[in-house]
Amino acid sequence: MVLRSVGYRGVPLPGLPFDETTGCVPHAAGRVLTEGGPLPGVYVAGWVKRGPTGVIGTNKSDAAETVATLLADADQLPRAPERDPDAVIELLCERGAAPVEWAGWQAIDAAEQALGADRGCARVKIADRRALLAAAGGVTEAAGRRSG
Repeated sequence: MVLRSVGYRGVPLPGLPFDETTGCVPHAAGRVLTEGGPLPGVYVAGWVKRGPTGVIGTNKSDAAETVATLLADADQLPRAPERDPDAVIELLCERGAAPVEWAGWQAIDAAEQALGADRGCARVKIADRRALLAAAGGVTEAAGRRSG
């Protein structure tokens, strides 16, 4: 699952514990905790895990901790009923979403680097959603075509 991760403070999600004071989901090394113990297969990273602190490097080490926890739990986690990695793309498309896939991300990366080269730096982050989608070019790998 992918969730929007923009903003300053975490917000409650249905079915997950939430600490209104800190704006965080209770956890142990990224493993979500309920009053009855860990919630199997549910993990957090970033600000919803630790609060609005740190820099990009903090996010990397924070995510690494959560991934290590997830990998330690992997043998005990239930297997996904749908094993085809493209199934999520198809589901999103069926629901009317237009996912940006790998080729689109590569196009965004190239566009950010080109903007940076024009300004004498490594890259300039494209933060506007419409500009990001335009840079992605509407590429959808699963369909093997460009969307309109």
